[in-house]
Formats: sequence, structure tokens, C-alpha cells
Amino acid sequence: MEKILIDGYNLIHKDERLLSLSRSSLEQAREALVDLLAGYRSGEVVIVVVFDGQPGTGPRTPARRGVRTVFSRAPRTADDLLLEMIAAERRRASLLVVTSDVKDIGRAARAEGARWISSEAFLRRLAPAAKRRTARVAGARDKPEAVDAAEVDYWLRKFDPGLDAEGREVASPPRPTRLRAEDRFPAGRGYRGGSGRR
Repeated sequence: MEKILIDGYNLIHKDERLLSLSRSSLEQAREALVDLLAGYRSGEVVIVVVFDGQPGTGPRTPARRGVRTVFSRAPRTADDLLLEMIAAERRRASLLVVTSDVKDIGRAARAEGARWISSEAFLRRLAPAAKRRTARVAGARDKPEAVDAAEVDYWLRKFDPGLDAEGREVASPPRPTRLRAEDRFPAGRGYRGGSGRR
């Protein structure tokens, strides 16, 4: 089982959209990152995102299946927590550490036998997941609103007058009878045959 350990704010600051979002709300930027990671994650991969500080007073960043968020508590930093987690990992060969802090975290990860990738390179891996998520969100906006049973009945009668909304057969409405020409056009008025001139 692969585990991906991510320096959360480092990754947010390397992505223009997430960085822009973080300027107005760190909570929303964290949630957007977790959503993106959940879309990327597959199989038995476990993703742990480490952030500095505490989650704040607002609602906690929700966990997604296979994506967990961890916050450091003062005086420890996210870097301290990342280093501790790398050292505590028993199967370091299956650990991928994501950060652009190559000097401290990246070097330590490789020295411990873990794999390391920069935040920029990892964002390139995330790009297909981001496109899929954008397409899903756009598709959800394009969906029509729910229709009620009366509207369903109307369209079913329009295209198949023998069924109701649940697909049950109903009595067919009487078929209109064909009117004769003389019934449609009273004597002296209307159609007289031929070219249509009077």
C-alpha cells in the first residue's frame, strides 16, 4: 500500500488557483486541495496532508475517503511533524513525500529511504484529476432541475398516450374522427377543390 505524505501549505502555494483561494480563505483552499487529492487518489493509496497550526475556529477540513488532514500544534511546525512521520514509517520504500522544501524535508526523506517529489511535479500529476473534477462540477450545473410527476405524465401522454408516469397502461384517449370536407367548410365558404381560386 502506497502512502503519500504532503506538505499542505507548500503545495497550496505552488498552485495559482489554490494560492488565490487561500488569500480569501485558508479553509476553502484546504478543502479544495483535499477534494483535488480525493479525485486523484486510487486503489489502496493513503494520502496524509500536513498543515501548520490548528484548523481554526470554522468547520474542520472534512476528511475524504483515503485522504486525511493533520495539523501541527505549536511549538511544532508542519516540517517537524513531517520529519517525525517519515522517521516513524515502517515501510518507507512505499512512502512518497511531496514538498518543494528539498533542503530540509526532501533530503531527509531520501536519507530515510522514502521517495520525494517536488510540489510542482506533483501538481502536474494532479492536473488530469483537476480536469475531471472541473468537468464533473460543470456537468452538475448543466443538469436540469427535477421534474414533478405531472410534467412526466404530460410528456408520456404526448409521446406514448398509453402510459402514465410509473409506466402503467392507461385507457387510451378517444381518437379524433376525421371530418369530411363539407363538415369542415360550410357551403359557400372555404375549400372548393382545384386550384383554390374563387
